[in-house]
Amino acid sequence: MVATCLQVVGFVTSFVGWIGIIVTTSTNDWVVTCGYTIPTCRKLDELGSKGLWADCVMATGLYHCKPLVDILILPGYVQACRALMIAASVLGLPAILLLLTVLPCIRMGREPGVAKYRRAQLAGVLLILLVLLFLHSMIFKN
Repeated sequence: MVATCLQVVGFVTSFVGWIGIIVTTSTNDWVVTCGYTIPTCRKLDELGSKGLWADCVMATGLYHCKPLVDILILPGYVQACRALMIAASVLGLPAILLLLTVLPCIRMGREPGVAKYRRAQLAGVLLILLVLLFLHSMIFKN
């Protein structure tokens, strides 16, 4: 019973982490820019933010974003972060599907326990690779 609970908790945390990576990839709040301190900029409505896909400025209550579409003008670290985050997002889907098939409540025909164990190992390796890609893109950001 304890092993089953641990596997379900592991699956849920992995799934939530993967969704977090997808949300992080799509957000525009990677770098917050301000000429003053952050609270002062919020009061003056001069807060800017940069993401992988757009540069945004908040002035006088309006939030205006300019998409970053010209890939040749972008700095190398933005291109690298884009590639790493997209790779992590795409790599998460097979990892989550493999984890789903490994749960004790799911059986796939008359497979031996070794096959389920191998899938669990492969899903674990994919998730570790996903986390390494994500962390490496966070290092590029700074």
